[in-house]
Amino acid sequence: MKKFVLVVLMIFSIFSISVSAQEEYLKGKILKLEDCLSPEEEVEELKEIMLYSVVIAEGPREGNTILVEFPIYREEAFNINVKEGDRVVLYYEVDDEGNEKYYIADIDKRMDILYLTGIFVLIVLLLAKFKGFKAMIALLLVILFIYKFFLPGIILGYSPILLSVIVALFASVVTIYLMTGFNRKGVVAIIGSFGGVIIAGALSYTFVNTMRLTGYVTTETLNYASMLGNIKVKEMISAGVILGSMGAVMDVAMSIASALNELKEKNRDIHRKELFYSGMRIGSDIIGTMINTLILAYIGSSLMTSIFIYMQKDQYPSIRILNFESIVVEILRALCGSIGILIAVPVTAYIAAKIYSKK
Repeated sequence: MKKFVLVVLMIFSIFSISVSAQEEYLKGKILKLEDCLSPEEEVEELKEIMLYSVVIAEGPREGNTILVEFPIYREEAFNINVKEGDRVVLYYEVDDEGNEKYYIADIDKRMDILYLTGIFVLIVLLLAKFKGFKAMIALLLVILFIYKFFLPGIILGYSPILLSVIVALFASVVTIYLMTGFNRKGVVAIIGSFGGVIIAGALSYTFVNTMRLTGYVTTETLNYASMLGNIKVKEMISAGVILGSMGAVMDVAMSIASALNELKEKNRDIHRKELFYSGMRIGSDIIGTMINTLILAYIGSSLMTSIFIYMQKDQYPSIRILNFESIVVEILRALCGSIGILIAVPVTAYIAAKIYSKK
């Protein structure tokens, strides 16, 4: 029965994801460099124009070879490094006179993503076998839930915090159920992980309001502010804390729940208090590495921001740097997520001691 449920969930997760194609973008492949042209007009930013022959690889014009002009700018940061044989994304448009025009918009990276995904899946299956398969099914379902429920809900104006709590609960239930089932160990892990995440979200919500944060952290958010009319931008910070800390908190809760279950199985006469203190000792060993993992993950995700701040450390005093919203938000996420991990340890140990000690 359980295998049947897994297969149904897998089929549902695969066929429920709909992908809508944009007609103005096409897949192509660069055949060769035909010519190198100088700009017709003196443009300071433009260095030269490369003329490539490109074959269209999809759509009604599949197989047609076209010539595409590709500008090379003097500022290297604006250039896309393309060469013969590259798979590219073509932008297609029709001008006012009815002439078709094609531009190289980007390198087509989908095959590389597919290869990397294949390596990931292969390693998971080789090392974890059927449990790894179930873990990937859980991951697919969580991604599907975020894509179909969480993101549309935010856009429609619902509370990102409430939606993220629902996603966190869904993720913990699905993942732990597929790993262990709804036994005592699974229930303890779900309650422990959910408790830690709720504390992290509540703390972040409290300090977002006390620090008067707006939620407009990045330049992109400010640029698209007009499109965010229905979205509660400020709550997105706390929603990010809840989702970002969910994996680490779940890992801690599952580890403690599993270890205490094993202790109880080996020693049926162990007292509830001793079981709790054993959970706290196990948790203290886990806490150090998990907190480092979470904080380093947040530092890694905002590495360019950290570099920009470091480069300007002589221009801005600490009183200014520590009040940049982008810096404050990253500190908030790291600390609130870490507190969620800390809280998950005693919560999980206490729940485990209570449930495992019952006849």
